[in-house]
Amino acid sequence: MEFDAAIRSGNARATAEGTPLLGQAYLHRSRQPLDQAPIDRVTAHEWSGRQGDIFDALADAELENGDPDGCSPWSCRSGAPVQADVDLTA
Repeated sequence: MEFDAAIRSGNARATAEGTPLLGQAYLHRSRQPLDQAPIDRVTAHEWSGRQGDIFDALADAELENGDPDGCSPWSCRSGAPVQADVDLTA
């Protein structure tokens, strides 16, 4: 919060050189000091960005662990017998 307050009027060197900051500088996009800014609120854009991370993690876990009741050519995880629909006598 100290840094946020220190940059409010801009860079001291730029001000000394005659190029002061026009307006005020804030670190938070709400243009409020950090001690007043809503830093604990998630925006819609941030939330939508996080959704992809959650769904990607779920998809990765399913790929890693597989379908709990899924079957492979050799066995089924559920233990239930599988009936083949292929006629091997032909």
